Amino acid sequence: MAVYEYGCDQCGNQLTINMSIKKYNPKEKRYCPNCKGEVKRIFSPVGISFGKGFYRDGYESAKNVKTPTDGE
Repeated sequence: MAVYEYGCDQCGNQLTINMSIKKYNPKEKRYCPNCKGEVKRIFSPVGISFGKGFYRDGYESAKNVKTPTDGE
């Protein structure tokens, strides 16, 4: 299940909807349960930590990588 966040410009209400990615339709209009005004989707930033064992290409092993703390 994906989590979608929406915010109402009229009353400031924020709501969260859990929905299957397959059922999500970006063109479908949603309305605020408080004031019945149209709500807009909120895009929240997500942080990703890149540490030892995480590589862009997904192939390199963490055993073969030397970090600055390994003595080099």
